[in-house]
Order: sequence, then structure tokens, then C-alpha cells
Amino acid sequence: MDCIRIKSLKVKARHGVYEFERKKDGTFELDIEIYLPLEKSGQSDKLDDTIDYVDIVSIATKAFAEKNYNLVEAAAESVCEKLLDALNVAKVILRVRKPHAPINAAFDTVEVELIRKNEYFK
Repeated sequence: MDCIRIKSLKVKARHGVYEFERKKDGTFELDIEIYLPLEKSGQSDKLDDTIDYVDIVSIATKAFAEKNYNLVEAAAESVCEKLLDALNVAKVILRVRKPHAPINAAFDTVEVELIRKNEYFK
């Protein structure tokens, strides 16, 4: 199966279990993988035969930031659901990084990865 990837999409949101995390925006990073056949668009060279990157970014950004979640996992689940509902795709893989996670340790980032399939994909 072919794939469209959007890497390190920066989204401002207020997700976290602590009150101080909900008082100001944190910048999260999203990697989005959308699985669908791309042969038709590769041959036709027409946007109508694929999924517009703008649509993917718009849906993901809105879903991620529309509500303040305690857990990044819940925010990620919302993004996957919205992408699968809005787009005719076989599978979505979403990675969400929270480099500013309040952990008293030296680390680059924390990351969750969700893999969701569209049982109705045609």
C-alpha cells in the first residue's frame, strides 16, 4: 500500500494532566502517515485522484487542538478518528511527540504511536 507522510507538523495545544500544562500552549509534533493507493494519481497527475495535503493538515490540526486532553493518547485518538472519517484511506499511523513533557530527566521527547485501520476502506 502506498503512503503519504507529513512529518513534524507543529501544533500548539494545551494537553496534559497538570494544571500548569493547561494554562499555556505547548508545541507538539505530529507525524502522519496516510495509506491509500496512489497509482491513479501518479498516472493522471491530478489532485482529484489523491488526497490534498492541505486537507490532511487541516483535519489533523483541528482535531488535535479543538479540546484540551489530559493524555496525548486521547488527542491522538481523536486525530485518527477524524482522518479516517473524513478521508477514504486504508490506514492511518500517527506519532505524537511532546518534547516539553514535565519529566525530571534528560530526554529529547516522549512519543506515542497509534495505528488505526479503516474497516470500510474501498
